[in-house]
Amino acid sequence: MCRSTAARGCFGGDHHMTNEIHCSTATIAADFDLSQVANLTAPPEPPADLAALVRRYRSSRSAVVVQALRGWLQRANPDLPEPDRRGIVLGTATGAAPDIEEFLEESIRVGDHLVNPALFPMTVHNAAAGNAAIAARCRGPNVVVSAGIESVWSALVAARGLLRDNSADVVFVGGFESRRLANGTTGTVAALIAVSADPTTLGANHLAPLSMQLHRAGVLPRPSADAGSSEEFLPSDPGATSVVALVRFANAFASKPAGVTEPGGVDEAEAVVR
Repeated sequence: MCRSTAARGCFGGDHHMTNEIHCSTATIAADFDLSQVANLTAPPEPPADLAALVRRYRSSRSAVVVQALRGWLQRANPDLPEPDRRGIVLGTATGAAPDIEEFLEESIRVGDHLVNPALFPMTVHNAAAGNAAIAARCRGPNVVVSAGIESVWSALVAARGLLRDNSADVVFVGGFESRRLANGTTGTVAALIAVSADPTTLGANHLAPLSMQLHRAGVLPRPSADAGSSEEFLPSDPGATSVVALVRFANAFASKPAGVTEPGGVDEAEAVVR
């Protein structure tokens, strides 16, 4: 669904946010069993159509990101703004490294003149974000952030900045990461939420005000090294791998965050604001 951009009253004339930013629940997709590396609170998307997406994009990175975004849209049934007011920001530490490796391996095996040209477009780090934007008709800002294991949290900072600058009315934000598995193959995972100053834009996936959810999930803000920029959001254990950090991001936006209590012992997961 799509609503008119006339309903942009949540931004002031000086392009600063006047309404609180809201967030949605997370959607996660993976092409391997995530229990091998992390404890996921909510189940990932069913892998039924993942093989078809891999064949279409010739990249597991694009396939899992598109699957996560499609799953989010199907559950939310949102009243989205016009396509040019939809943004997407993805954080990734590993980026297109597996696709680059596959391209180089094939060029060595068969020769540069015989390498499959369809593999090359997937070797750029913004390929997955671009394919996801096409799938969700996002014609607004399209950003990829790489900051090590903090990539997905840095993406959240960038997404919030797009809303504050009136560059978008809704931003799909999350990340994708890959890692070598015990069997020698490469596994990829993607997680996405949406943020907006208009809760109705998030549809049935609306969770809570962003600041409230970050506090509820135990994600701690810290001042940025750049005094002029927004604060950065960090997981409480910065020693986690990029894949584990991405799963923790998804867990932070589960409808019932695990292991989080309010002062006085009340289980805050039962008090999610919708």
